[in-house]
Amino acid sequence: MKRTFVLLILSLALLRTDAHPLHLSITNITYENGKLNVIMKTFRDDWEIAYFHYHSRIIDFTERENREIPWFREYLASKFRVAVGQEDRPLQLVTDTLTLDGDDMTIQMHAETPGEPNSLYLYNALLTDIYPDQTNLVIFGYGNKQTGIKFDIKTHDAEVPLR
Repeated sequence: MKRTFVLLILSLALLRTDAHPLHLSITNITYENGKLNVIMKTFRDDWEIAYFHYHSRIIDFTERENREIPWFREYLASKFRVAVGQEDRPLQLVTDTLTLDGDDMTIQMHAETPGEPNSLYLYNALLTDIYPDQTNLVIFGYGNKQTGIKFDIKTHDAEVPLR
């Protein structure tokens, strides 16, 4: 009996997963003088699973060249957009840096806005096609104001007033 119990505990320990229990991204966007600065924090393994979902191949995003493949940029551009209006062309988000710290992956981007828009349209469906419990939190800062927006499988878009 004692041996069975020890074997059971050892088996469970071997089956333990290091995966995180939350599917979450946190994005900080600041708008100042016609420029957007975006800092997106996600989990690296969520991206790896998303890649596997689409390509049925394992990928390791700790290797820099794997983070530079077209799929990564295309997926990000299709799931996260900022535009002056819902029907307008998305702003060109330029990736400045992509850093890893353990399982955390941080993507820093920027964009220029045309003119002085009255509002900005945000679309954030990042990883909601992979995880039904995915939550994407956005904190949008403009001047002295901050707005928090929650995106999930049901809510992908929002408009943020600037005036």
